[in-house]
Amino acid sequence: MPISMPRGVVVRVSIIFGIVLSLFMLRSYYLPSSPSYDDAVSTAKSWWTGSNPGGSDVFDIDVDRYSQLNHPADVDHQQHYDEEPHLSSEITDFADPVVPATVPHWVTAAPASKATPSPIPSSDYSIPACRQLPGADKVVIIVKTGATEVLARLPEQLLTLAECVPNLMIFSDMEQDVGHFHLHDALADIGEKWKNTHDDFKFYHDVHKTHAMHGDLTLLDSEKGWSLDKWKNIPMLHKAYEKYPDADWYMTIDADTYLGWTNLLLLLDRLNPEEPLYSGCVYWHGETMFAQGGTGYLLSRKAVQMWEAIRSQENIEKWEQETSGICCGDVMLGVSMQQAGIKVSGAWPMFQVDPPCDFSWSSDTWCVPAITWHHSHTYDIEALWDFEKEWINKTWHESDQPGSVPYMYKDAFEYFVTPNIAEKKTDWNNYSGDRIFTKPKKDHIKEDHDWDYKSDEEKQAMWDGWSESQKQSVKSPEECRAACEADNGCMQFSWHPGTCRHNWAIKVGHAEASKKKFTSGWMLDRVEKHKKNAGTCKQPKFRIDRG
Repeated sequence: MPISMPRGVVVRVSIIFGIVLSLFMLRSYYLPSSPSYDDAVSTAKSWWTGSNPGGSDVFDIDVDRYSQLNHPADVDHQQHYDEEPHLSSEITDFADPVVPATVPHWVTAAPASKATPSPIPSSDYSIPACRQLPGADKVVIIVKTGATEVLARLPEQLLTLAECVPNLMIFSDMEQDVGHFHLHDALADIGEKWKNTHDDFKFYHDVHKTHAMHGDLTLLDSEKGWSLDKWKNIPMLHKAYEKYPDADWYMTIDADTYLGWTNLLLLLDRLNPEEPLYSGCVYWHGETMFAQGGTGYLLSRKAVQMWEAIRSQENIEKWEQETSGICCGDVMLGVSMQQAGIKVSGAWPMFQVDPPCDFSWSSDTWCVPAITWHHSHTYDIEALWDFEKEWINKTWHESDQPGSVPYMYKDAFEYFVTPNIAEKKTDWNNYSGDRIFTKPKKDHIKEDHDWDYKSDEEKQAMWDGWSESQKQSVKSPEECRAACEADNGCMQFSWHPGTCRHNWAIKVGHAEASKKKFTSGWMLDRVEKHKKNAGTCKQPKFRIDRG
């Protein structure tokens, strides 16, 4: 007698078999698959920042060329992809840099090191490539800010520069975290004598109390923050050295300074960290020469070691005593460097004080690589960041090593100036100011210039000394332009009611509110002549004036 099963059992078995078969056939939809090399490359189309999940910051990269540069044909791509990625944030066991035997008076276009690793690790495309440029791990970037401005100025740095810097230290008036970034209290170790008695530290205590009560720090008096700021420079450097004693270089900037990361690394590749170097945009304060803090200053390992050697408790107390009565922290650092036997070296115009809108473009700077732009607003930093990324992608095909072609001021000129100048632009102030023609009258607006501080007699004397065409220039934009054309050195003009301004260097400026009635213009033929005379720049002029 044949064996049979109840009808209900047959139905249930059939249903179960159907479910199992469906799961097998559709397994690719729910089981994870091994990542392929092509998938990895597709996430790294932006050279600058590695992978880009959001898709809004992807630049035009030749993916095939990317593959050839970083994966030779005889390499097993899948094996590389499966390796455990490793990127240390600490500095250890660096190879000796390739540098000239002697550093000349002007360090100009010395050859860069040939022994450079691949900038993009084959094992992890999520790590920003700019973070792994040759020499990046040998530099400490120190950013100085204040508690009242942290949320206004710092975020743009965290979204741009912080992408690329393996060793970043941010110092403020107090310890705090902004997102994933830690801010150090630069003043934590200042002597209690000063913290408890000096007027500057009343603001320090107000900051800490307000923060403890979850108050709005931006409502505090920022002017008092500037007074407190001068106490930070010396402690910041020591704390950075404590954390990274084996670094080759220590670079300090303010939060409103844009740092050209790739150009900085190209400069450092031409210098020797074993020589004492303290360099920046040089200023004088009394008898003290110092590197201005806002434009950034660079210190070699040897210089910091020499400085640390004299950082005794006795000298710390002397430095704090002197800081209590001095204007600025960068001046005080200059004083201490002199005591360590380290002379400041000039790095202008590589390090300089203006953003692109206010920079004076001239033949003196044309072939010089730009490294710092001080007084940069958040929109300036964003624009400079975009420019630097585009430059890297644009010049990649000129070199097997991305980031090895420096951008010079002439290149920045073509990006920031050329598209934005015209014969005439209304509601635009191009910051002309080398010569100002203003008709004296009681209700005249402030000019934000020396004119505002002159007496009525001085203003009238200036007016009386001008020619008729110069006096006519205050009547209209057309008259102002005509006066500029009559002056062979005049490159541009700006006009608003009652005032005509001329400039002998090229500036681009910014838009102004319509109610201010600004009109600006450039002598375009003279601008083109200037560009032609400045030349094509056969070599970038990386230069440090050692005096």
